[in-house]
Amino acid sequence: METDSVIKILLKNRRLKTKKAIEEFFHPTRPEKLKSPFDSKLAIRLIKSHIKKGHKIAIYGDYDVDGICSTAILWETLYSTYKNVFPHIPHRESEGYGLSIKGIDHCLQEGAKLIIAVDNGIVAHEQVKYCRDKNCDIIIIDHHEAGGQRPKANCILHSTTSCAAALAWFFCRDYKGSEYFSLSTEHLALVAIATICDIVPLIGPNRSFAKYGLEELNRTTRPGLLALFTEASLKTMNSQLITPYHIGFIIGPRLNAAGRLEHAIDSLRLLCTKDPSKAIQLAKQLGDTNRARQDATLSAVTHAMNQVTNNHLTSLIVVHDQTYHQGIIGLIAAKLVEKYHHPAIAISVGVTESKGSARSITGFHITEHLRTAEKLLLNVGGHAMAAGFTITNDNLPKLLKKLTEIKIDPKILVKKQRIDTEIPLTAIDQKLIARLKEFEPFGLGNPTPVFKSTNLSISNAKSVGQTGKHLKFRVGDFDAIFFNATKLPGNPVDIVYSVEEDTWNGQSKLQLIVKDIREKKADF
Repeated sequence: METDSVIKILLKNRRLKTKKAIEEFFHPTRPEKLKSPFDSKLAIRLIKSHIKKGHKIAIYGDYDVDGICSTAILWETLYSTYKNVFPHIPHRESEGYGLSIKGIDHCLQEGAKLIIAVDNGIVAHEQVKYCRDKNCDIIIIDHHEAGGQRPKANCILHSTTSCAAALAWFFCRDYKGSEYFSLSTEHLALVAIATICDIVPLIGPNRSFAKYGLEELNRTTRPGLLALFTEASLKTMNSQLITPYHIGFIIGPRLNAAGRLEHAIDSLRLLCTKDPSKAIQLAKQLGDTNRARQDATLSAVTHAMNQVTNNHLTSLIVVHDQTYHQGIIGLIAAKLVEKYHHPAIAISVGVTESKGSARSITGFHITEHLRTAEKLLLNVGGHAMAAGFTITNDNLPKLLKKLTEIKIDPKILVKKQRIDTEIPLTAIDQKLIARLKEFEPFGLGNPTPVFKSTNLSISNAKSVGQTGKHLKFRVGDFDAIFFNATKLPGNPVDIVYSVEEDTWNGQSKLQLIVKDIREKKADF
């Protein structure tokens, strides 16, 4: 199959049919030229009125990567010309998720007369009323689903098309105008990190932020990011560019770790510090915390999977335990979804209240479903694929009963291997790889191309990895690796795979990343 034919199929699979759509995909509009998703004028006037009066302004963020990055963007932008502004990142255990009374009180005690809530607030009706009743103005910049009626904030800048960091970037561009250019390119790196970690579809504006933000990330001089790269053994050199994989699996978890087990303010300090020695110290701290998070997650996931085995697999998986740390229940739920391809909820059972985190699969809107039990919950928020909630322990048995009664269409519970097209191995050459690179960055809405090749022979198979749980072998003229596999079928075989360039010691070669392998003519 010719390279051009493969590319046509890939474009069709991504529903890119017109010349205009294809051109925009391969050459996205730069973020600077993108249209803002909201009108910022009222919010800008309100901020400037508080600045004129010399009032303290609080930037109230969230403890995940998106919340930290959006807080950094807003705080740095305002602080560049006005020093009476401070960030607030809530503590997961003492303040809880999103805008809280305790968090508002903290900002009020610091003297805030204006709170800018970013990456939270769109469903915080009582909290916004409390804030206004305390004679403190509030602006909400959020991307989460609003539900019904909006809270009565002074201004709401809301869009579900991008992550909060992108919305913060749009607002700062509107706020500073042409003056923002010097900060905007630097902030694009943070938007790229947030966009990829928040798993928003990498199409439209998000593709622009991811593509050009990655370029800025690889050029960054920000001490905190450079220290984080060093701590994680990453180098922004031509031989090792920072990719979405590095962001999603290496950088993001480190920035998230503080918010899961300690206090995410340390991640914000890392991003914003201009002191290289302080950056090194904070990066090491986050690295240590992330390793502790990994250990805690492994233990909890093992326990959760045993719960599933003992209680039998249900349409909606629900696990709960007093030993589950609030900071890792989202990771537990995600691991359960990964293993069983069922939506999953993990609940950390507290003394009087419990926290839940949910992850879903395509076709089952987990937040909408949880809102059917809203009367039992103290709060709930999220989007189609992820949600969080708080519940009193008195209501927990009722919720568990309601959740176990859920019936989900069995068709969506069957994980299907996505295949873009079938090609012979001989179609894989440098020309094809060069064209595939034009599709980057890959992510939700633009997945890594996956191919199928048939009637192949494998050879030189061996176990690799620290525990020998991966298989490496030869197929045709290529090395192939099959992760989390211990045995191979007999020849001939059909394989499903993606292709990547494997770089080692400055040498690059093509490698197949095997998704599935079966005896010839088996159905995938």
